[in-house]
Parts: sequence; C-alpha cells; structure tokens
Amino acid sequence: MKPWKLNRRVGNLSEKLKPVSSDVIRIDFDSFSEPEKQLFSKIWEIQQEYGSSPPADVIEANAEFIFKAWEVIGWRVLELFMFVMGELLGGDEIEEWYFKLHFYNFFEDLKECLERVRNWSEKDREEFLKDMKESGMLNKVFRIPRGSSVKDLRKRGSVREHEGK
Repeated sequence: MKPWKLNRRVGNLSEKLKPVSSDVIRIDFDSFSEPEKQLFSKIWEIQQEYGSSPPADVIEANAEFIFKAWEVIGWRVLELFMFVMGELLGGDEIEEWYFKLHFYNFFEDLKECLERVRNWSEKDREEFLKDMKESGMLNKVFRIPRGSSVKDLRKRGSVREHEGK
C-alpha cells in the first residue's frame, strides 16, 4: 500500500475512533474476587440506606470497609495500567524492569511532594493556586530536569516561592 493511502486510512480510522469524553471509568464487577464483591456489596448497602453522603458516625463505623474498597480499586487500576503499558511498550525484561523502576519512583516522588504540600498553610496554598492560575500553569506540565529540586526550579522561574512553608 502506498504511504499516502495508508495515511488516509489511518486518518479516517482515527476520526471514527475518537475517544468519548466521560467522567466515569468502568471496571467489570465480575473481574473481582468473591471477597472483593462482598466488600463492594457492603458499601452499596450503606449507599442504598444512607445515599451518597452517609452520616459521620456511619462513615466512622464503616471506615475500614470504605478504605479497603478504595484500596482494592486503586490496586486494580494500577494493575491494569501496568499491564497495558507493558503490552504497549512491548519490551523485554530489562525494559519492563526500567518501566517498573520509574513508575515506582514516580509514586514515591509524588508522595513526598504531597506530604510537603499538605503542611502548607491555607494562605500559602491560596497564593500558590493564584500564581498557578495567573501564569496559566494549571493545565501545563513540563519535564523536571534530573537532579533538580524545587529550589532549582525557582531559579528557572518554573515554580514560585511556596515550597516548604
């Protein structure tokens, strides 16, 4: 097939397969184990009885179930992501190891960053958010240079003076 014909066919296919925007991700209930299904059934019983905002005492009494359900969903989503990325990358064991290494480090870096942000005062949080909105950075991402700290990024003008307050 000639390259221009292939490009046209791919373009037509891409147009037909445009993603449908949705605020919902669906996971097949049957993919869960029986104990996981029982856990979700317990959560649904609470929702049916109290609606989407149960009283604080009900949440407190069932916090273990609620947090475990979040954990199960979180792990399922991570497993799916790891599987899909492994298939897409199609690499060997070494490339798979590098992917896992970087993915793990991403979460560790994010965890450390969020721990620091959660210690900011309300004033610092508001100032940071205001600066991000004014500079149009809320919907932008950039590569953080290796070995950089937030202080290094401040020097480059990529981050304002809110870190660690």
